Amino acid sequence: MPKELKVRIGGVSISLEGDLLKAGWENAASYGPFIREGNPAIRLQMHRTLFPEKGGEKIFECPPVWSLYRQNGRSVIEIFPDLPGLDRTLVLPKDLQKADLHFNPKAAMHIDPFYGPTMELLMVNHLAQGKGVIVHGCGVARGGAGLLFVGESGAGKSTMATLWDREEGIEVLSDDRTIIRKKGSQFWIYGTPWHGEGKFASPGTVRLQRIFFLRQARRNSLRGLQGVEAVARLLACSFPPHWDAGGMGFTLDLFSDLSGRVPCRELSFRPDRSVVELLIEELRDSGIEEFRNLGI
Repeated sequence: MPKELKVRIGGVSISLEGDLLKAGWENAASYGPFIREGNPAIRLQMHRTLFPEKGGEKIFECPPVWSLYRQNGRSVIEIFPDLPGLDRTLVLPKDLQKADLHFNPKAAMHIDPFYGPTMELLMVNHLAQGKGVIVHGCGVARGGAGLLFVGESGAGKSTMATLWDREEGIEVLSDDRTIIRKKGSQFWIYGTPWHGEGKFASPGTVRLQRIFFLRQARRNSLRGLQGVEAVARLLACSFPPHWDAGGMGFTLDLFSDLSGRVPCRELSFRPDRSVVELLIEELRDSGIEEFRNLGI
């Protein structure tokens, strides 16, 4: 049996290693498309043993799911600490090239890294090192052009994903969590396995052309956003590393740069195809060729 399984999310290759791979655990369905070869940026070693050094200085918590402690320069994240049999500990050194995941040896179910927020927490910390950020957003691609629909839970991301999925040539990258990264002077979006109600989860990537902040309403309309307002809206709908001053500084700089380079709009919308028609017209008028013949 293999002792290594590689997963690629947001352009980051993660190698899952250890004897636990022999146990025959099944990959969560949404991770299937993300299992692919690549030179790993992170090696995650898995252990069927309790982490022996629990505790330390509590830095941040998201009860009842996880708490982060600082120990000798490393981050120790206790996941499901109050749920015996599901509890696990993610240990992250400062450079994050290697990490460890400890499972409770008494656990009988979900002995894998895909259950719960483990992989997402690993990515949040990695991206915070000047590499990108995860946002609550629905990513849509057509050709080489990408749209990002940003909103908190209930804003309509899965609704928007379903509406766009009916259009010719459209790929929905995600309907809940999308990764944003910068390459040179351009911003790119990546799909993730962490889907919403629509279960859209694609490993695709595309250059970001427009950002729309979602607001459900009785009629469709667009309002331009820029500067501090756009940055604040992005921050409110993102997963920034609140426990890491350097990572927070990077995130704010990224959003400031992003809002200055990529046009941002508030999109008030009705949950039907009329909003897609409005946006197609807007994109055509803006000269985005990939949407010029859509809907004709």
